[in-house]
Amino acid sequence: MNKMMFILTDAKVMLSHKTGREQRPAITIIRCFLFLLVVFQSCGPIKEVVTPDPTRHTLNQTLTGMRQNETRFDFLNTRFSGSASIDGIQYSVSGTIRIKKDSTIFVSVAPLLGIEIARLLITPDTVKMVNRLDNTFYVGNMEILNRMFNTHLDYYMLQALLIGNDFSHFSSEGFSLSRSNGNIVLISEKRRPLKNPGTEQFQHKLLLSGETFRIKENLLYEKNTQRSLQARYHSFSRVENQFVPRELSVIFSGIDGQAGASLHFSRTVLNEARAIVFSIPEHYRQIQL
Repeated sequence: MNKMMFILTDAKVMLSHKTGREQRPAITIIRCFLFLLVVFQSCGPIKEVVTPDPTRHTLNQTLTGMRQNETRFDFLNTRFSGSASIDGIQYSVSGTIRIKKDSTIFVSVAPLLGIEIARLLITPDTVKMVNRLDNTFYVGNMEILNRMFNTHLDYYMLQALLIGNDFSHFSSEGFSLSRSNGNIVLISEKRRPLKNPGTEQFQHKLLLSGETFRIKENLLYEKNTQRSLQARYHSFSRVENQFVPRELSVIFSGIDGQAGASLHFSRTVLNEARAIVFSIPEHYRQIQL
C-alpha cells in the first residue's frame, strides 16, 4: 500500500494491535491510516422519512445558517485518539493532524516511545507517504485513495469531513428540507461539484442541529457502486467561539470488507501555524500501488 509521509513538530501517533498477533507490515499500517481519512459505510439508498416543516426555517435560511456556523480557519492543529477496525482486526490509534486550509492535510504516526512509524501528506494534487518500518515511500495522487476505497473523493471533501463542514465546492441546488426530533434534515438526490457538473452524482443527506446548524451526520450514497460514506459528529468543542468536532465516528464497508473508527479530538487549536515539513530519505525504496 501507499505510504505517505509528513513531518509534524510535536506530532505523535500510536498504532497498536489489540489481537496479540505480530504487527503487520507497512501495508496494514497505511490502510489503517488512510482509513482514518476516508471512511465509508455500506447502506441502502437515502430515504426521506420526515415531514417537512417550513414554519421554522426556510431552505435558504438553513443553508445560510449552516455555512455561517461551519469551522472557519486558516490552520488547524488537533490531537486524536480512539480505535479502528479493519479486516476484523482492532487497532488503537492516536496522533496529531494538521490542516492548512485548502492546501495540506498532514499526519504523523508513531508508537508510545515516540519512534515514528509513518508520515502522510495529502494536497489537492498529491498523496505521499513514508513507511519507517520497511524504508519505503509512495508518491501519487488522489486516485490511489479512490481506487483503494472505490470512491470519488477529492482533497476538499476529505478536509470537510475532518472538520465537520459541508462540501463548499459542490452545488447546493436540489436540497429538500425536513425536520426530525428537533434536527434539520437536508437531502439532495443529485449532489454534484460546481466545476465538473458532468461527473458522477451522489445522494447526500445532512443532519443538522436545530440550534447551532452544525452538521451532526454526513451521509453520501453512490448508486452505481452501492457504497456510502457516513460520518457522525457526536459532540463539539468550543474553540475561538466556534464549534469544532470533538467526537467523530465513521464506518466503511463494501463488497471487499468493512472498517470503522471512533475518534476523540483534543487540544484543537485554530489559526496558529505549525511547521509542516516533508522529505524522503535517499535510501528509501519507492513502491507502486
